[in-house]
Amino acid sequence: MTGSVAWLRRVALGMLLGVLVFAGLTARMLVEGERELARSDAAFNRGDLRDAILYARRAAVLYAPGAPHVPSAYARLEAIAVGAESTGQPEVARQAWGAMRGAALETRHLWTPRGADLARANTNLARLDTVGGGDRGRAARLLARDDAPRAQWILVLGAGFVLFAGGLLVAVRRGVGEDGRISTRFLLLSAGVALLGVACWTLAVYRA
Repeated sequence: MTGSVAWLRRVALGMLLGVLVFAGLTARMLVEGERELARSDAAFNRGDLRDAILYARRAAVLYAPGAPHVPSAYARLEAIAVGAESTGQPEVARQAWGAMRGAALETRHLWTPRGADLARANTNLARLDTVGGGDRGRAARLLARDDAPRAQWILVLGAGFVLFAGGLLVAVRRGVGEDGRISTRFLLLSAGVALLGVACWTLAVYRA
């Protein structure tokens, strides 16, 4: 019983440390995101649109769920793009839409949190390419192409890591008893689980 309680305490401590680390990373994202957005505001106010785009993109990439600086950064990029195009600066507009697209792509994982912004950026980049004499259909297809790892294979990759780690854990905790005796059964089980994890990992890397 004492051993079980000690094990539960270690698990609880590990979970607490994980939560604290996550909270610290989130706080850092919020602070740095607001700082980059303020730099974008300052650059915009002095008329330096390219720096305003650069800092707004950095703020957008510092993504955290519910962070107020993220939608503000995307709104700033869209405002610069629309304003630049209306004043005859298509290259600046293209840079702003491109920054929005890049930020949306960089912050996606199993899903795309800023999917609507990504679609809007793709549409406007394709339209600007058409204005420049390009093939809008071809440009739209290239922009919409998704070369990111598919979500299901990312999950398989994670499962492979968990299986491999689990196999090692079984080998360490059950493969050798406290009296020094080797348990062939548990060592074979751990080897099988670890090999299954390696197989999942390899398949996911190949197919993703």
